[in-house]
Amino acid sequence: MTIKLSSSNYLLWRNHLLPIFTYQKLLGHLDGSSPAPSTTITVEEKSLPNPDYLVCAEADQRAIILLQSSLTEKAAVEVLGLTTARNIWLPLEASYSNASIEHVHSLRDSLRQLTKGTSYVSDYCRRFKAICDQLSAIGHPLKKRTIEERART
Repeated sequence: MTIKLSSSNYLLWRNHLLPIFTYQKLLGHLDGSSPAPSTTITVEEKSLPNPDYLVCAEADQRAIILLQSSLTEKAAVEVLGLTTARNIWLPLEASYSNASIEHVHSLRDSLRQLTKGTSYVSDYCRRFKAICDQLSAIGHPLKKRTIEERART
């Protein structure tokens, strides 16, 4: 993995990882849409290991390996001992998406204070979009009206 999760790059990290998990057909192990089947099945009144469970468990291990290879040491410590990809993903998402009220206010303040100044329009737009993307990622997207008003100023 070329991008390691840190406190400042959650969006970049997530945007890098999600296509990899989708391509590898492992996204369900992160979002919970692929729950593990039962560990055993009953055949002719005998309890046998469920082959579907073994396939699912192997896929979850691949997801864990991908996740762990993308973590800094600090992030890895936060999920030490967790044994499923989903159980690893959820605390990372909670910790690094920074959905705190203070963070939301800080991002909105940054947006209000953003000026083009002497920078190129493309640089200004890139900074504006980065702040908007961060707000959206933590569940506080800007309303279309707010964006249109900002574009006029």
